[in-house]
Amino acid sequence: MWKITKFDIIDSTNTALKQMADAKHGTVLVSSHQTGGRGRMGRSFSSPHGIYLSALLIRQEAPSRLLHLTAMTAVAVRRAILEASGKNTQIKWVNDLLLEGKKLCGILVEGNADRYIVGIGINCNTDLQALPPEVRSMAATLQCDENTLLQALVKHLMIMDAELLSGQKAWMREYAQNCITIGNEVQVISAKARKQALALDVDDSGALLVRYPDGREEAVCSGEVSVRGLYGYI
Repeated sequence: MWKITKFDIIDSTNTALKQMADAKHGTVLVSSHQTGGRGRMGRSFSSPHGIYLSALLIRQEAPSRLLHLTAMTAVAVRRAILEASGKNTQIKWVNDLLLEGKKLCGILVEGNADRYIVGIGINCNTDLQALPPEVRSMAATLQCDENTLLQALVKHLMIMDAELLSGQKAWMREYAQNCITIGNEVQVISAKARKQALALDVDDSGALLVRYPDGREEAVCSGEVSVRGLYGYI
């Protein structure tokens, strides 16, 4: 049985869970405010009122077998939001969920040895005016009962954990079917270059398959590059 601990305010649910050396599989920390939230590649992000959840998964598999964990988390969160609110969201590769083209949710998965912390931040009943002006126009919020959404999140994360390997292909098909990045022109941004490409598909490991103007195709991994849409927030 997963154990849930709630806070009114916390520095970061991911950071707090990292510091709990004796935490068991299925430990979940939830807060409605964060003061030190972080996103991919160490980026800080604004954390007004919302749902900030981190869950600990202890897995014995080699990390190479769990590359799809972030993508499957996105599917689990999408299912939970649909169940709790009736709202259909779309996935922006690799770790954002969009509502009507605007960012609703971000996901950060951090792993160390056999411990994986799945971090989720959702704008739920969020005052968008509390966000910095530079991101306000790109953000969405969900209007629904927070306890109902929390229960749905934990339910679908538990299902994901149980099917992480056995259900990988089916979950990744669902990911691709709901990924708004696919079929759009994107910029593939690495430390060395910024290249225009067409997003073709997402493979079973969560890598984004892209085609460059010269016809060359590549599987892009989220830990190595960022992808930004050319038109709108995709």
